[in-house]
Parts: sequence; C-alpha cells; structure tokens
Amino acid sequence: MKKAEIQQVKKYKFSPACENEQVVFGAARPQYTNQMVEDWIEFMKGQGIKRVCCLLHDEQLAYYSDLLGAYKQEFGSQLVCWTPIADFHLVDLETLTQKIIPFLIAADKQNEKVVVHCSGGIGRTGHVLAAWLVSVRGLSNEAAIKAVKKTGRNPYEAAIAAIFKGKNPFKVAKDIDILLNNCRLVLRGE
Repeated sequence: MKKAEIQQVKKYKFSPACENEQVVFGAARPQYTNQMVEDWIEFMKGQGIKRVCCLLHDEQLAYYSDLLGAYKQEFGSQLVCWTPIADFHLVDLETLTQKIIPFLIAADKQNEKVVVHCSGGIGRTGHVLAAWLVSVRGLSNEAAIKAVKKTGRNPYEAAIAAIFKGKNPFKVAKDIDILLNNCRLVLRGE
C-alpha cells in the first residue's frame, strides 16, 4: 500500500469485520462536501467495494446534499442498503435480521465486498459487524466482539454512552449480548 492509501485507510477507519473477513468491511462516513463524498466513493471502489450499507440517521444525512443518491448513482440502487440507526443506539432485531444481515449475505453469496458505515465507524458499525460474525460466520458473542474491537471498533459504544443519557450501561451491554444471541437464533436457528 502506498503512503497516501494508508492515510485514507486510517482516515476512513476502513477495515474488514475481523482479521480474516474477505467480504464485509466497516468504515466511517465520508465528510460532507460533494468532493469528499466522491473521494470516499473512489477510495471504496479502489478497495473493491461493490455495495454500501449506510447506518446514518436522517439528522446526520441532512448535512449532505444527497449522500444516498450519490451511493445509488455510483453503486446501483439495489446495491445500497439504508437502515437508519440513531447515534449511540442499537439496531432493532427485525431491522438487523430482515434487512441488514440479508443484504450482507447477498453480498457474500455474490462474493461482492460490502462496506457498512455509521458516522465514526465505531459503535453502530461495530455492533452490526459483530452480529454478522455471530450470525453468519459462527463466532461466539465474545469472540465476535473481541475480533471487531481488534479492528478499532467498539460494539459497546452505546453502553459507554448510556450513562450520559441516564441509562444503565450494564443493561445496554446486556442488551447487546441479547441482540447477538437473538440474531444467531433467527438466522442460524441455534
């Protein structure tokens, strides 16, 4: 990798869901200007990315002129999945098992690299990637969370932020574990 490419990898927090993952990747969002969005898209295409799963909520999308439209124009409307999740919140089980994971499974079946991103590429992206590893790659909750953390993400970000929102962080951490277990049950029947 060239020095400039390494800098972009760090800037976008681009990495696979875990060390050996070949299809599902995580990243931070592009910056707000149209040129920065184009740069992000070109970088992702340069990494072989064919699909995008955007987790940004409406309020975060409002800073862009048309981020989802740019994705659809560049990747194709069927290859873009938008599932808004509020910052420092967990995805609900239905959205995860009926929309996000099936989108990632479709990419896996076609051997098409897909990037999942939220804003910083840490919390929402982290717990979605952990759910992927648990429900499709067969990792335990603990192994999936550890693997995702090794890539610089933190599936427990919502639990850490809970205290600032007047919530019990231990309950939110337990909710993450329950979400991963239920995702495994729905998708793997285990």
